[in-house]
Amino acid sequence: MDEIFGGENDRKKKYHVHTFGCQMNLADSERMAGVLESIGYECTTEAKDADLLIYNTCSIREKAENKVYSALGSQAKRKRQHMGDLKIVVAGCVAQQEGEELLRRVPEVDIVMGPQHANRIDQLLEKNRDGEQVCATDHIHIEEDITVPRRDSDIMAWVNIIYGCNEKCTYCVVPNVRGQEQSRLPDNIKNEMKMVADLGYKEVTLLGQNIDAYGRDLPGLASDHSGRRAVTFTDLLKHVHEVDGIERIRFATSHPRYFTHRLIKTCSELPKICEFFHIPFQSGDNDILREMRRGYTHQRYRSIIDNIRYHMPDASISGDAIVGFPGETEEQFERTLQLVREIGFDRVNTAAYSPRPNTPAAEWENQVADIIKSDRLNRLNRVVNEVAEERAQRFAGRELEVLVEGVNPRDPTQAFGRSRHNKLVYFNGDGEALKGKLVTVKVDEVRAYTLFGSMKDVVS
Repeated sequence: MDEIFGGENDRKKKYHVHTFGCQMNLADSERMAGVLESIGYECTTEAKDADLLIYNTCSIREKAENKVYSALGSQAKRKRQHMGDLKIVVAGCVAQQEGEELLRRVPEVDIVMGPQHANRIDQLLEKNRDGEQVCATDHIHIEEDITVPRRDSDIMAWVNIIYGCNEKCTYCVVPNVRGQEQSRLPDNIKNEMKMVADLGYKEVTLLGQNIDAYGRDLPGLASDHSGRRAVTFTDLLKHVHEVDGIERIRFATSHPRYFTHRLIKTCSELPKICEFFHIPFQSGDNDILREMRRGYTHQRYRSIIDNIRYHMPDASISGDAIVGFPGETEEQFERTLQLVREIGFDRVNTAAYSPRPNTPAAEWENQVADIIKSDRLNRLNRVVNEVAEERAQRFAGRELEVLVEGVNPRDPTQAFGRSRHNKLVYFNGDGEALKGKLVTVKVDEVRAYTLFGSMKDVVS
């Protein structure tokens, strides 16, 4: 890859990654950055300074997709003006969805690559060396990657445990763009966690589109004749929990269909598992859930939350909700509001339904008008914020363990970090000196999504 060193004074070429979307995309970006630095590139935080510009894209909603094309327009103009000095790569879900059509639509793009090719970016750049456009969207088996990711945080690390998705939700593009489920082997996951622990990380977030479906594609059945797979997500948590140096473990995203009593009980028994669960519910109406092909009822969802709160009464719960799904009536929407109020979520990520290419629901004739979707989204957000404010009151006056992430960018006299409940906590202190430390903070002021307090002592 001699072309990495070129131009004036044989300087190293620079890359810039712009990541859209979810935690999975963030983890993929870290993997690509690790590969690029292993072959001699160096990172720049400014797109204008980059020789290699990578857009790691999201297609979960039309708005996210439009942002990508808007960004590409200005960079394509820059490339035309500089006669090819800039290489442009479009990675991720939009790349997988659009494929060669994206190359035709924006001919200045050099490489289009799906998320399953993240650790092959060096090979794709080699293919593009002579200027030939490359489209890598074939579904392949994702090989174990020996390249160390360039992690954006030096406090918390993402660790992928399962790629892809086998669900067939009628609104979702993920199975089309990320392929079928592929679980990593338990020891490979454990070894990566040992590696990040050796680098000084204290917290790991395990990642998967449906993380609690982990192990369904691995061989064998459990020896207890229960009919379970030989290795489930519950078994994996037990396997990695013993990694020295890792003091906190989180995971996302969970699917209600696979969130078992056995998993909940195990989480309550493993002290490193944080008291925070992100479990999307999408709707509070059973007919809508059936049309979405979610595979559960609102009663089943409620029983999961009841079970969590029985074993872990203080746990924080977050979810996802979609309003304005095709055919949704006002009465059905009201059931979603009712579920949010009765569950008492700490946070809900909300969105108006957005028709996506190659999904069944996008073709249905009973689409809900945008003005109705907007109204329902605003009403839901008001309820979500009210409930979150009410839920947060339980932290008033309490002392919480906080992993410090650094200096509050809005107030340099304050440090900030996260509690085990995934609450942002701000307090007076030297954020630079305390970064990476576990401290105890007494909560003096409570808001819906943030807490303010005073540091009592350093735990470790």
